[in-house]
Amino acid sequence: MPHTTDKRIRKELGRLLYLPQTVPLHVEGTRITLDSTDRGQLAFQALLFECLMSTRNSPHSLEQPGKAAMASINSYLNSICLRPDRLEIHTNTACRVASRLLPFHHDDHGVCGIPGLRPTKVNRRRVRLVHEPTGAHLDLIDSDRWHDSRLMHELMRRETSWHQDDGRSPLWQQRTLTEEEAAHRESWVYTPTTPLRSALLMRSMPLWCRFDLTPVWVAGHATRLDRLTWASNSETEHSHVVDLLTRSEARIPGARYHQRTPHSGVLEAGAARALLIST
Repeated sequence: MPHTTDKRIRKELGRLLYLPQTVPLHVEGTRITLDSTDRGQLAFQALLFECLMSTRNSPHSLEQPGKAAMASINSYLNSICLRPDRLEIHTNTACRVASRLLPFHHDDHGVCGIPGLRPTKVNRRRVRLVHEPTGAHLDLIDSDRWHDSRLMHELMRRETSWHQDDGRSPLWQQRTLTEEEAAHRESWVYTPTTPLRSALLMRSMPLWCRFDLTPVWVAGHATRLDRLTWASNSETEHSHVVDLLTRSEARIPGARYHQRTPHSGVLEAGAARALLIST
């Protein structure tokens, strides 16, 4: 992200993306960057973006049937920011978010949650996870800092207790990727749209909070572009989303927007193209 590290830009990024002023941003040289350059980290963040950009009525394929476990996570989030070696998500309840992201085998559906995601450490405020297939790292940081890490461990045990219903062994306790999880490897394969999906994740907070949207990502195919859609009748609101992504201090590097109608157009960044549609 082409930003010098002056206070004005830091303050504006904080305002746009809900970034706490106390949280240091990732700096390369003298410039703040919002986006990772690591292919594994990008691939994981692109998958995470797809999982979060869903609803009960338009669930992700890895969602639990009839529930909104991942689709409702955005209501618990306070900020999303990049650190040099990981993604940090600040949340009201780190353990609950972790329980909804960790892989779970549903008898009638198969794997739910993110295949290959594993917890590596829990302390007084943080749940640290790694995505084994990509090597990506995610830290969920709780808004509360407990006096004793044992309290956080107990919260984690309670929030993930449903993973062990009927005496089952949670997938995330396996040391290696299971065959069930490996069957979903296409979901984290690096593609031309991976950097765009990851970039959209890093700029998701204002979509949910400032614009009060419930966007859904719909993967395309050979004859149809990927789509990010949301319910809205406001032409101004659509232009605000476009401004955020292409013109603001938080813009996606090199992103361009080609309007088709007042409520739709093509977002282009590098080799990736996606339709933005407000219905």
